[in-house]
Amino acid sequence: MLIYQSFIVYTILTVLMCYCAYRSQGSAKTARLLGWIPILLFTLVFGLRYGVGIDYNNYWDIYDYTEDYTLSDLWEYERFEYGFSWILYLCHHFDEPVYIFFSIIAFLQIYFLYKAFKDEGDILIFIYLTLIFSGIAMLSYMNIMRQIIAACIFLFSLRYIRDNQPIRYWLCCLLALTFHKSAILLFPLYFIWIRNKSLLNRPLIEFGMVFFSLILMHVTDWLGILHRFDNLIALLGYDVYMDEADTMMNGGGRAIGLFDLIEFAIYSMIILNSRQMKEYFKSDIFNILYDIFIVAVCLGYIFKGSMLLGRLIVYFTNTQYIVVAYALSYLYHTHKQNNTQFFKYLFIVLFVVMQYSRFTYYCEQNTGAYVSYFQTDLHTLKDNLREETLEKH
Repeated sequence: MLIYQSFIVYTILTVLMCYCAYRSQGSAKTARLLGWIPILLFTLVFGLRYGVGIDYNNYWDIYDYTEDYTLSDLWEYERFEYGFSWILYLCHHFDEPVYIFFSIIAFLQIYFLYKAFKDEGDILIFIYLTLIFSGIAMLSYMNIMRQIIAACIFLFSLRYIRDNQPIRYWLCCLLALTFHKSAILLFPLYFIWIRNKSLLNRPLIEFGMVFFSLILMHVTDWLGILHRFDNLIALLGYDVYMDEADTMMNGGGRAIGLFDLIEFAIYSMIILNSRQMKEYFKSDIFNILYDIFIVAVCLGYIFKGSMLLGRLIVYFTNTQYIVVAYALSYLYHTHKQNNTQFFKYLFIVLFVVMQYSRFTYYCEQNTGAYVSYFQTDLHTLKDNLREETLEKH
């Protein structure tokens, strides 16, 4: 039952978000209003969810046991950053139910994502598609919620790198820092793209980097390296995971499957077409995203199998589905030029659909199955599925 319900909810959500994003192009008042509908839909669906995301219950527990905390109590408890503490405090102050708390978090994520790309043509259509159909919204955005807010703020802040406005960029970084300590990593990134140019412009070299990373992930002892940086990891807010680092590196996380190979083929396709894509979009935002994307793919392969290291690079890996969205947009608008472009477009679309099919098929085993907060009769079933998932890992 949950598989069918999840498929219906996520499919309708995706279709409506993409359709409204399509109709919102332009400067008319109606178009601008339509641009807000995907934000409201995303907020509603994921604010009212129950048990979607492995950390959902942890956040619910946090909300319960901080009910009587004052704002100073929350700030003194070093586990919470200031921005997140304010959300907790205000929700408790107005006696809001927990789904309002989750709605605010979902709203902040999608709002900053929308603001980051609303001026980038029709990119939002494809971003919404890849965000939901890849399962990233359900398994990442609804899991590491605070860090994803910070990551979405970072995406929004790229405009200030493009416009050579360092103060505004660093203010965005400060805002991101109030949601997750790891945002301290973002401050020096301004100087990398200060000239508004992509640093990576040699596709064959970039392909070699990605391929080498794919090989390197099987030979690098990251567990030994991790323990040399205990203090840095604590500073970034990940010390809670250090006791589990050994198990995070085990369990066969580095095995390569069919989907990994197809994904590698798509990334390779993007890399080998990167010059044409940069010429087509003529966007400094895309140039920056592409550089981050290459770093994300390389580090993603090298760190594969480590939850801790995977979270350290979220600010980079959060761009992967977005660059795939850019590729879909580029190929969609150029696929009539020749058959090769059409088959590339079809290949990526089929992969996205396959991702979605696999996600929905296994959604009861990965906490992605959708249950509403108000479907109380299904909460026990969802909790049991979550416990089974935790036991397997």
